[in-house]
Amino acid sequence: MNVEIVEDYPALSATVAQRVIDTLTRKPNALICIAGGDTPLGVFDALVRASEKGKVDFSHAAFVGLDEWLGLGKADKGSCREMVWGHFFSRLTLRDEQICFFDGLTTDPAQECRRVDRFISEHGGIDTIVLGIGMNGHIGFNEPGAAIDTECHVVDLDEVTQSVSVKYFGQARDVKQGISLGMKTILAAKSVIVMASGEKKAAIVARTLRSDIDASIPATLLKNHPQVQMLVDKPAATQL
Repeated sequence: MNVEIVEDYPALSATVAQRVIDTLTRKPNALICIAGGDTPLGVFDALVRASEKGKVDFSHAAFVGLDEWLGLGKADKGSCREMVWGHFFSRLTLRDEQICFFDGLTTDPAQECRRVDRFISEHGGIDTIVLGIGMNGHIGFNEPGAAIDTECHVVDLDEVTQSVSVKYFGQARDVKQGISLGMKTILAAKSVIVMASGEKKAAIVARTLRSDIDASIPATLLKNHPQVQMLVDKPAATQL
């Protein structure tokens, strides 16, 4: 896994944003997936600023969501949909057909998975996917023990994931399941970027890089990918 260490979070965000811009420069109608959560917020800001300055054109691009908490929707603080819309999509001029995002309020999760799988297939697969890494090594909601051959699927959330969820919601929520792109879908992306920031991620970054491929640390499954980069800031690299 190729590792690049940058000075700090602003530099990390700018570097990842530039990789996305490079993809769209090469392929204006690329399919992009960027994770929700705290880590990519700086990337969203950098991409919006680049769009405002005419440095990137999103008019032909398509976007697919990575994951969502089942039972939460766009109006719920801390849902993946709320974070990505609030910090990114709503700040751009995009058409509805450019975006496919999991509906956490669906009454038919299996059908929702098929809908997202179909969108990805119709766009020729994901061109660039930007991922965070969970404290337990999860990628999206692919938790420890994740199978490598899954597409979009419903996941029983690990206790670690449930415990850290309060930072997004501001209060305890009964979230026991998520819906997510599977490892097969992620590994089929043409380019994979994993970003990690802060000392709190230093241990899992080091563990991922030093471990063999092992489903108990889902991030190590990305080592099977020929075009995967891990971009970290100096605080997240302190145990390397």
